Amino acid sequence: MNKVADLCDLRDEISKDGGVLRLLVDHPDQVKFLEQFESTREAPIRWSVFVKVDGGQRRAGVAIGTPLFEDLISALFSSTAISVYGFYGHAGNSYASKSYPEASSFLSDEVKAVNAAAKAGLAALTLCPNGVAHQQPFVLSVGSTPTAHAANAETRALLSTNLLGVLELHAGNYPMLDLQQEHTGMINEGQIAQKVIATVVSYYPGRDGQEDEALIDAGALAFSKDTGPSGGYGNVIGKGKGWRVGRISQEHGILTKIPGQVVDVLEIGSQGYPWYYVVDKNFEDGRQVVDVWVPWKGW
Repeated sequence: MNKVADLCDLRDEISKDGGVLRLLVDHPDQVKFLEQFESTREAPIRWSVFVKVDGGQRRAGVAIGTPLFEDLISALFSSTAISVYGFYGHAGNSYASKSYPEASSFLSDEVKAVNAAAKAGLAALTLCPNGVAHQQPFVLSVGSTPTAHAANAETRALLSTNLLGVLELHAGNYPMLDLQQEHTGMINEGQIAQKVIATVVSYYPGRDGQEDEALIDAGALAFSKDTGPSGGYGNVIGKGKGWRVGRISQEHGILTKIPGQVVDVLEIGSQGYPWYYVVDKNFEDGRQVVDVWVPWKGW
């Protein structure tokens, strides 16, 4: 409840330029909070929401067919503070995919889950006195980076059969990719777009009687605190290839190396920057910035 006022301010601000703030809901109490908030406003309006569906990942979302799901659907379609936009799923387990067939299977499961939820939504809509307040057709939003790779034209056509809404595909780092996605086998190193230049600030030959290591001026804030399946936090490319960020602290990283490699200027995969300069190999041979991407903040 303590976040609703901030969300309302944001909603009002972006609406001036035609923007829409859309919430994800997965519990009836969230509907009550929005209703309580709107009851205090002189001009109450409806909040646009996706119903977050748990497709078996057991993260955020409500499982279809459970009493909680039925209560949520009933609360949503009887509420004067809600406009149901659609049903939203995310196959977080798809990151374990190792092939296109595996990713396609996860995508199929995603679509089946949100479509089943939409079926319940349509049934509730027929009993709703203000049906025009809700999106029709519903938007069925699915996707993760692996399932986005699997969503070719043939797969999309097959999955679109008997859909109870309009299929929307969302994906996390699909535009830029990373080492985790390379591990799925659906992309190669050359398709990873994001890189960071870091400086080697110290070098430790034969550290503790083991292999050489090096210190760089980029740590968890530049990379991530998650290793992913590769076991490292970033790979060195270009000069010094064969090294990787093997250990990490908040402000710096430790490179571990293959014997015989030489460390020079480093370009290492990363995330978490205030903006990204975009180059296109088909424009000025990739030597000119063609766009600047500014990530959304406020998670």
